[in-house]
Amino acid sequence: MKEFDEVIQLFAKILIFINTTLYTYSYLKGQKSKAVKYFVFYLITSFCISIGSNLIVDIQRKFDFELNNLYLSHFFFVFQFIFLSLFYRQLFNEKQKKYLNTISIVVFLVLIIQYTLNAALFSQFNLLEILITSFPLVLYSIFHLYNSLSKPGKFMYINAGVLIYISISTLIFILGNLINEVDRSLSADVWLLNRVFYVGYLILILIEWKKSLWKTKN
Repeated sequence: MKEFDEVIQLFAKILIFINTTLYTYSYLKGQKSKAVKYFVFYLITSFCISIGSNLIVDIQRKFDFELNNLYLSHFFFVFQFIFLSLFYRQLFNEKQKKYLNTISIVVFLVLIIQYTLNAALFSQFNLLEILITSFPLVLYSIFHLYNSLSKPGKFMYINAGVLIYISISTLIFILGNLINEVDRSLSADVWLLNRVFYVGYLILILIEWKKSLWKTKN
């Protein structure tokens, strides 16, 4: 199982690198829509956090420090929320944009208040942060799916990935600490499942590039 987990993690790193490279290339070569721009920012940020997380762990192991890169999860969830919200904002109608703007303001106010009152959360999994930065993205994906019923939808593979992966991932993160206290072996299996779904998400992003942006390359 450990070997399979390592293969999945390596495959995920390769896919995020490929996706970041392809989307950035397509944007620079002519696909100048704001939706693509914000999605490129999302991919670049995710890639940098992934690499940074591995480097930090390697340095901590080298100098026999306590392994802790949990604080990077805060950057991941916040930047994911920002850039995917901006991505969906380009696809929404005016009424939906107003809902998105209101939700974004509420999310950031809650996070500012929470971290002001309890700065120690920065070194822990913040379950409230995970919930309020992830659930809106699932909601936006449903909005976009609804919009596609009346007109051809854009970036539907990405939207499917957001709907499926972030829904499952949010549930896993919220239940992860509880499962870990009950059964560590089960917890390891659950986190492996999360990584498998993440690979599936990255594959859908790659398919979207082939379907929607490949033509800008040729």
